[in-house]
Amino acid sequence: DVVADLGEQISMEVLEEFMKQIDFKDLPFDQGLRHFISKLRLPGEAQKIDKLMEAFAERYCECNPNVISEAQDTIYILAFSVIILQTDLHNPQIKLHKKMDLESFINNNRGIDNGKDLPRELLESIYNGVKKEPIISGRDHLDFLESIDKSIVGKKITLMDNTRMLMMSTKMQEVANSNEKPIPDKHIRHVFLFNDLLMITKILQVKGKATTKTSSHRAISTSSFQYRQHFTIGSFRAEPFCEQYYNYGIKLVDSYDEERVLVQLSCTNEDDRMDFLTELAEVTWVYRALENDRIGNLGMSEKLTKSTLSLHSFNSDSEGGRRQANTLGRRFFKTNIFRTQRRDTTLGPAGSLFYTKGISSSDVRTQSQDVNTSPT
Repeated sequence: DVVADLGEQISMEVLEEFMKQIDFKDLPFDQGLRHFISKLRLPGEAQKIDKLMEAFAERYCECNPNVISEAQDTIYILAFSVIILQTDLHNPQIKLHKKMDLESFINNNRGIDNGKDLPRELLESIYNGVKKEPIISGRDHLDFLESIDKSIVGKKITLMDNTRMLMMSTKMQEVANSNEKPIPDKHIRHVFLFNDLLMITKILQVKGKATTKTSSHRAISTSSFQYRQHFTIGSFRAEPFCEQYYNYGIKLVDSYDEERVLVQLSCTNEDDRMDFLTELAEVTWVYRALENDRIGNLGMSEKLTKSTLSLHSFNSDSEGGRRQANTLGRRFFKTNIFRTQRRDTTLGPAGSLFYTKGISSSDVRTQSQDVNTSPT
């Protein structure tokens, strides 16, 4: 919504820079409009759509002067008319006999080119194209959250929050008793690390396929999950542990009661464990920094000393420590933008904020087709 938020100066600046990045040169009008809409989440309000179509018309005319018309207003009116057509043809609530036909579309656009009509062949081509294939707007992080939210069953909190982002998702084994030998493929958990909470689920079954807009536009498999528990970032700290049967364990301890162990998890190898702990450290640092900014209790120098992880690897001389130091500023900056600008599609699932261990960088791909789905 940042590029279509009326009355905000920053919105105008972002929209202006956003349009500069799109090249419509030699693209037919309908293809150019599709390309433009695929880059953003089209808002529902007519005023916001109006502003976006106006920006599209200006940029399209810059890239293709005098291709359809000498008047920028002609392109603007035609673009808005196509959006109306798209809504009319592909809205399931509109009955078939009431949908706009070709002649109605042509009549709606009579005289829009400084009193003259646009070529009938152009309007027919646009109408037939929209009727055959709807114009799809880009997906943002809320679309992605919704797909995850729907895949998790049970009494859980809703994941639909415009400031929430998935940072990492991985498979682990829950440790009921660290002194007992684990049973293979039992107590397998799928752990979702968001920027404000950690959710633990049990994998139930493969549920089909879903497509999310990513840099490669690839389809991925998804799973169904049973909600187990969740913890707010900052309410716990993570400690690595090593036992006879669990060499790569992670223990989550209550931040306010060090004797209380919330849950114990086990990773497959050390790399997986360090990836998770490093990501959790970054998420926690950002979460606390933002909270401290909000309440104004701590200065930046104090924030840098905060961490929920008791890990030797975060020494600045270690590889993990260097990686954390290099990414903290980037993550703080981008997360701060995301928390203040709702539905910023430029930082959506395809953005560098997303890291998913063993899965695609913006979607959840199951790693557990062979997991026993009986209750554990």
